[in-house]
Amino acid sequence: MARRRRKNVRSEIERAANRKNLRSHIRALGLQSEDEYRAWCRKRGLGDGLHKSNRQIQKERQLALRQQGEAALARTRQRTRSPANTIRQLYDRTLPKGRLGADYLYKIRGLFNAFSSGPMRRALLDLLLQVERRGDLFRLDPVIPAFGAHPHNNFIDGLASLARHSEDWVRPVAEWVPPSHNPRKQFHHLACHLLARYDVPVFMDAAFFTSQMPEAGLHQAWFKHIGSGQNIRTADLPVALSKKSAHCFLAAPDDLSIAHALRWGQVLGQGGSPTLARAVIGTRLGQSFENEDFWSTAILFFANNPMLDPAHVGPIVDFIHDQKYVPQQIALPGGGFEQRPPAQPNFSLKSRSIPKLLRQVDEWHEALARQVLLPDAEAEPDRAGGKKVRVRHMSWGASSIGEFEMKQEDKQFGETLTWSVKELLSNHELGAEGREMGHCVYTYA
Repeated sequence: MARRRRKNVRSEIERAANRKNLRSHIRALGLQSEDEYRAWCRKRGLGDGLHKSNRQIQKERQLALRQQGEAALARTRQRTRSPANTIRQLYDRTLPKGRLGADYLYKIRGLFNAFSSGPMRRALLDLLLQVERRGDLFRLDPVIPAFGAHPHNNFIDGLASLARHSEDWVRPVAEWVPPSHNPRKQFHHLACHLLARYDVPVFMDAAFFTSQMPEAGLHQAWFKHIGSGQNIRTADLPVALSKKSAHCFLAAPDDLSIAHALRWGQVLGQGGSPTLARAVIGTRLGQSFENEDFWSTAILFFANNPMLDPAHVGPIVDFIHDQKYVPQQIALPGGGFEQRPPAQPNFSLKSRSIPKLLRQVDEWHEALARQVLLPDAEAEPDRAGGKKVRVRHMSWGASSIGEFEMKQEDKQFGETLTWSVKELLSNHELGAEGREMGHCVYTYA
């Protein structure tokens, strides 16, 4: 009798455990009740009994996971096949949460969320829908080579930049029809369709891929200025252009950035060669227009000396910058350093001969080569009899941006290019890189 009672208790415990496991299994399948579970099993040709072995339960769960994955994939394919519907839902904020499929759809969702202006948001929708119908611009690859993998250097962000100027559109976006299958040509044609009544150089497209850079608004204003038929010389430029320089600027090669095109026009407009223009662009003058009153005279100096090897332009610019604009750090006898004005703040190229200038550049480089990092030791003579200069060791912490590396296929030459950005955290590292790369950035630290 006692054995029978113990057996009944064990059976009751087992049945309770089975019911608990069944409820857990039903919830794992996304169902709510035993009736739903039975219907689910019958629909899939499975037995609808409630007593299943562990093996049967495991098979049912695997089947459910596979079918859920197939359903999610089907939804993703539908969104990718019909991006117009997905874009409308992103605009209306009615799309259920979940994977969007194509990466560019995530970018579009972020832009819709970031746009606070109703008219601009609507303009972006109209622009995206027309591009979906007619164009091939739903890509996130870098567009402007000079900008590399900048997060806004892609066609989707370029379209958003065009939408921000919707009040200035001169033609309806619905009338745009691309003249080419080439995405780069499509974007240029679209930008001109919306914002220009007159021809605009291709390199000016770069204005729309720098939306987070300080100069973006200014460059976009230049695009509209040229597109409205106005003279580029009357725009708010950082350099003064002659008529010839303005013409050369508008005819600059398509691969240049806007800043580089300004230097291109400046050099060629003063009689310099394309090779000289490329050399100037490769210096700090290709990125900065500070102290332009002086540097414009330097560019004229280079243009007026056609026999000067363009390979000397970079070292000359570095030398002049150091002598004219960089404060000196002078080691004090008792230790420490004193900051003094630049070595030659009144430096001028007027009446200066090329041979003498090159000698000064060489002497400056030799002085840099004799500098050593001796934070606590006394300066000592080197083997050549010259004196090594004690230079303060400086270091700084890493930024929060982090390092970067990207591989890119060069379709023209069939090679893989590797773009990398690495942080240098001391003037010692700057000096080592400068010796390897042939530049003088070390002197700026």
